Amino acid sequence: MKHRERHLSKVLVKYRGHLAALTGTPEENFDEENVEDLLRSLRKRHSREAEKAARTMLITLNGESILLLKRYKTSLTEGDTISFFPLCAGG
Repeated sequence: MKHRERHLSKVLVKYRGHLAALTGTPEENFDEENVEDLLRSLRKRHSREAEKAARTMLITLNGESILLLKRYKTSLTEGDTISFFPLCAGG
């Protein structure tokens, strides 16, 4: 049985709105393989509340919504930027 080597990538993570307040910073770096791993690390580094808030936001990878990619399974590459934006509604 082969052991799968895990490849971690350093990515810049940018927070907006309530998530920036929960983390206490507008941006920071993570070394993760995909978006799901990044969200788990966010919980470990900050709080369960921060992870929960992040999951309700629009998440983009280099300006493109992860909903158009592979959602939480979207792979991360060295130098990527992940941004979390609050969803707004209006009329």
